[in-house]
Amino acid sequence: MKKIIAFILLLHLSLSNINALATQPIEYQNQKYPCYDSIFLNEDKYEDFNRKIFSFNLKMNKIFAKKIHILWASIFPNFVIDSLNRMYSNIEYPKRLVSSFLQRDIDAVKNETKRFLINTTLGAAGLIDVAYKLFHLEMYNEDMEQALAKCKVKCGNFLVLPFISATTTRDIFGRILDFGLNPTTYIASPVAAAIKMGLLINRTAYIQPMLKLVESNFADPYDIAKKFFGVEKYIKLSNYDRKKVLESIKQDDFDEVELVDNQKKEEFLQVKGAVGKNSNLIVGDCFNKELTADIFLTDYNPQSPVLDSMRTALLDVKEANKSIWHDVSIWNRNFDKKIKTASVEIVKGRPKYNFRYILQKNKRSPLVILLPSVGEGINNNHSTILAKFFYDEGYSVLILGSHFQWEFLKSIEKGHKIGIIKNDIKYVNTLINNSINYLSKKYDRVFLQRTALGTSLGAYAVLFLANEQYQTGANNIDKFIAICPPFELTYAINQIDKIINAWKNYPNDFKEKAAITTAKAIRTFNETKMSGKIPNNLPFSPYEGKLISAFVFHQKLSDLTYATEMENNPNFNQKDFYNLIYNFNFSDYIKKYILVNCSYEELVALSSLNSISDYLINSDNYRIFHSLDDYLTNKKQLSTLRNYCDNKLTLFNNGAHLGFLYRDEFINELKKEIKLNKKQQ
Repeated sequence: MKKIIAFILLLHLSLSNINALATQPIEYQNQKYPCYDSIFLNEDKYEDFNRKIFSFNLKMNKIFAKKIHILWASIFPNFVIDSLNRMYSNIEYPKRLVSSFLQRDIDAVKNETKRFLINTTLGAAGLIDVAYKLFHLEMYNEDMEQALAKCKVKCGNFLVLPFISATTTRDIFGRILDFGLNPTTYIASPVAAAIKMGLLINRTAYIQPMLKLVESNFADPYDIAKKFFGVEKYIKLSNYDRKKVLESIKQDDFDEVELVDNQKKEEFLQVKGAVGKNSNLIVGDCFNKELTADIFLTDYNPQSPVLDSMRTALLDVKEANKSIWHDVSIWNRNFDKKIKTASVEIVKGRPKYNFRYILQKNKRSPLVILLPSVGEGINNNHSTILAKFFYDEGYSVLILGSHFQWEFLKSIEKGHKIGIIKNDIKYVNTLINNSINYLSKKYDRVFLQRTALGTSLGAYAVLFLANEQYQTGANNIDKFIAICPPFELTYAINQIDKIINAWKNYPNDFKEKAAITTAKAIRTFNETKMSGKIPNNLPFSPYEGKLISAFVFHQKLSDLTYATEMENNPNFNQKDFYNLIYNFNFSDYIKKYILVNCSYEELVALSSLNSISDYLINSDNYRIFHSLDDYLTNKKQLSTLRNYCDNKLTLFNNGAHLGFLYRDEFINELKKEIKLNKKQQ
């Protein structure tokens, strides 16, 4: 044991000295978007090594760990796994106690001691968290790394080690001390070893859903895992994972400051009029005051357009994921697990594209095709929620990903640059036809009635898909439903870039602001998931809402750009790429990849719904749902859309961009639109 500690100390000191112990994050203030891993971690000096070990760990997980977790989770139901995890956390009380003492955190000492005594006695040795359920005592997840940080021990370098995964030199030493403070360390017997191994398997089983998320949703899993690690560590070290700490932070601290530089201020102007200091920044233009809503959302209590849009992101797929078994268990047969995955070619010789589907028993059931928002893959939550809704209404469901997404890019013609919708839509059409043909042949199906539904950019694609069918005279899809489609893509891109750039509106203490915002987002999501209720007021300022939305938007752009460079640049260098991407927004993507083949004016004309006005005016096989305060579409555009669509456009008074999806008012309208007769069910 002494030799191990000595080695870790030597490793820590040597690597920390290489890093000069006081290395500061790289200058990010002049960038268009902050580099989160550089802000929250030291420079990744060993990136090549770390990437290789990261890939090794993912392979080992697939070969060994995941199979063990599947077996474990198939033996024990979820409540047993949760109970054992609570018991093990209770056993780890000494490390939390010592860490709290060393940090001179008397509140944590009292809190953890109370929790330990209550859960050990009333909670059956910690199997039940009575301290939280009855006395609302939340666990303070303290460890020895936090104590070392309090003692001014520097973080050291970011490392990825075999089986341990992401860590730092300080974190390694902290884990060694945690090991020494764990009572189970000193129980040596074959039975005790078997129990400890079981508890370790039980605890690590929780990582499988996160690994699935990282591997399936992101083009560069290493990069996103590093970001998660850095921000999560900082949140923990700053105690922002505590409810008390977050509630003590004043909301006024997150008000945006007015930009002093007039040139910079121009970047935040709307098409008509400047945005003032206390405004929401992202709002629609006030053209045509006669434009009114068709449906009013009662008791909606709007906050700001960006925040209202985020309410939908908190939708929990509780009904879709309802099961007593863990996510990886073979016995877990919730709705999401019933959805199958298959693959088809879009372009011959290119990688096959995965899609998801669930079919009714009735072989002549109608089919709905779901196209999600920008950058979303086939496993996104909204598609799962919508799939269950349509399945319960008697539809078979085909789930596709966004066409503005890295997986889609890999399956289409090499060298194609996604961005001009008339060129992109032919691949979407091919994908839909090939997927339907696959299902028809494999399951002997005849889909006599077909509906396509899209949200945001997926809605935009649905309308252009409808227009192509209208022009060619084809009759493959009977009905098209578009929810919050951008009217003019270039305008929507500019609005998104304003959100991406909004972080500069609070240049001071950005690191703290970002960490607090992330901690609040995690807590809000978890509390919403537990309660099953969407709060009518999100606990964020408009600025915090922009920070969260900016991260999501920029990450999707980063993934697509990463895949584009990997496809077209044989000498692709990942370090050079990330130097580029933090000075890169959606407008830069357009300039780099799209405007080489057409002018900006041509792009505006091609990407506007004005270009499909003939279809919108003369057809009645579609329905559009929108809101008056959608920040990606202004009121002048909505007025034009109303003139084209008349009663085929339904406007909500609130909800911004997709923020009304969970509302009964919208669900009732959608049910009317897709209602089936008895013969179809």
